[in-house]
Amino acid sequence: MMTTDVAPLSLNQKFNSLFDAGGDDGPFGCRNHVVVGWRVTGKRPIDVDALREALLDVVRRHEALRTRIGGPDDDRHQEILPPSPVRLDVLDLPDVAVASRADRAETLIHEVEAGTIGTQEAPFLRAVLARFDSQDSVLVLMAHHLSVDGQSMALIVRDLAHYYAARTGHEGADLPVAPQYREYGVWEHEAAASAKAREFWRRRLDGARFTAIPTDMPRSAGLPVSTARHRFLIPGDAMAALDRVARSNRATRFMAIAAAYQLLLQRLTGATDVVMATFTPGRGDGQFDETVGTLYNFVPLRTDLTGCTSYLDVLQRVRRSCLEAFSHDIPAMQIFAEAPQLMETVMTDNATAMVFESVPTDSVADAPGDLKFVRITRLLRSQELASAIPDGALWDINIDPSGDGIGAIAYKRNLFREDTIVSMAEEFGRIVRDVRRA
Repeated sequence: MMTTDVAPLSLNQKFNSLFDAGGDDGPFGCRNHVVVGWRVTGKRPIDVDALREALLDVVRRHEALRTRIGGPDDDRHQEILPPSPVRLDVLDLPDVAVASRADRAETLIHEVEAGTIGTQEAPFLRAVLARFDSQDSVLVLMAHHLSVDGQSMALIVRDLAHYYAARTGHEGADLPVAPQYREYGVWEHEAAASAKAREFWRRRLDGARFTAIPTDMPRSAGLPVSTARHRFLIPGDAMAALDRVARSNRATRFMAIAAAYQLLLQRLTGATDVVMATFTPGRGDGQFDETVGTLYNFVPLRTDLTGCTSYLDVLQRVRRSCLEAFSHDIPAMQIFAEAPQLMETVMTDNATAMVFESVPTDSVADAPGDLKFVRITRLLRSQELASAIPDGALWDINIDPSGDGIGAIAYKRNLFREDTIVSMAEEFGRIVRDVRRA
């Protein structure tokens, strides 16, 4: 008989519960997943049996991959289930020419992302292995977003590569100790936010509302809910110029991109008191860097753009906003307790929020053995059906190993038309390219 351990919800899980209205696209729905693809190359064919066992090793190591949310809506909790095998689908694609493999890999990632993953039957991890030939494959991993965040997926593939190497006779250094997600939840509850941090957010967000973006269709229209994704490219020379300007102004790349994004929000809305939503890793000053789970933290960045006459003016103010906010990072539930009015403008019938993130990821998973795992980041085709987001739109801007910027906007199709999102992306691109003249 299957036995389970029980633990309270983390504050992040409680935060997600605020957006749960049921349905496939909700936080607890079957389309709320994270999908990542890796090009896997080596001198020998992949041992599929060893890969299956390595996937099970990963599930044993990380409880979050077998933790479901149980209980009634007013008394939800974590249920940690025993380890069980991961579903691994294997495809053989011998007829794909070498020159076409990157394109076929992107298609495969889209196909997997268009699928679903349940929230009751563990483990909440799926894998697809597509073999072009004996030395070149694609591995696509899907996990439910209640089980993982972006950093978790990087940990999973690193651990998978390590366990696969061990199961095929290669010795390497032991993996670091991985605190479990339920331990993070306990720490999060016990590490109460300091009075200083609460006071910062209370003052910082006094009278603040998230900058609301007008929607094309009202919520009351009752259109079918689904998430699409528009992708676009920012040329490498524009990204390099952005980096140069950031360095010369003692700013990070994130700050430089966020400044361009805040300029976009100002142009879209006319607002000078800009409040944008973003994320921090939320990993407790490094003590939970090895933990798989949903540890990211939702953070409001408020910037007064009054009197700004140039991109450099905006960058300096955004830099200050980031430094202050990130040095007072506390769970979103505690921030909202200090600013309960924050969401008022973005939950109306004709407006919504857009969330921005730019989280660098390792492109290569280091591991012993004869396989090399390289993350597939150059995804440039848009999708009509993508992983769900809670509401509005989610921007993701990152840089490809080639130096190009890869932009993606996931958006609710019941709120926005595609041409509106395309227009936003084009305007953002113009802002970034203009930085070269800053």
